[in-house]
Amino acid sequence: MRALKIWLLVLLLTALFTNLHAQASRIVSGSTKFSVKYILGTCNGTFAAPTGTAVFNEKSPENAAFDIKIAANTFDTKNNSRDKDMKSEKYFHVEKYPDIHFKSSRVGKKEGGYLATGTLTIRDVSKTVTLPFEAKKNADGSYNLTSTFEVNRLDYRLGEKDWKLKDIVTVTLQAVAK
Repeated sequence: MRALKIWLLVLLLTALFTNLHAQASRIVSGSTKFSVKYILGTCNGTFAAPTGTAVFNEKSPENAAFDIKIAANTFDTKNNSRDKDMKSEKYFHVEKYPDIHFKSSRVGKKEGGYLATGTLTIRDVSKTVTLPFEAKKNADGSYNLTSTFEVNRLDYRLGEKDWKLKDIVTVTLQAVAK
């Protein structure tokens, strides 16, 4: 009986210690920017700030977890006809697939930053990806999280092969988790 009490105490202390060092935070602000090359140059645009949760502590990145969503219908390139086309069934099909979603399954440290491996879902396509990111702790305890990565739009059925539009899209995601 005494061994069981000790075991339960150890479990309780472990749970408390883990929660003190890697608490779930809400993503409170941020930005999502993208660029893709096309025949006339580079198309730059934005989505609304990401939403979701982040569990992160630089002292124990292996305990980190991210669950981030971006509203697909917030696609904006400052060109109404292009934006309308990108929100259609041909590309993001925002009526049926309202969110772009990333959920991490593993996080680790790498030289100069971190790597988050998880599932990226765009439309009805989910793929395992590894996203590099940097994390900077603010004076108030919140974290600035920044990731720049590339996505092949054809992997997620965003349009078709087209000589006028390149396949690779560069995305920069910035989030403040508090």
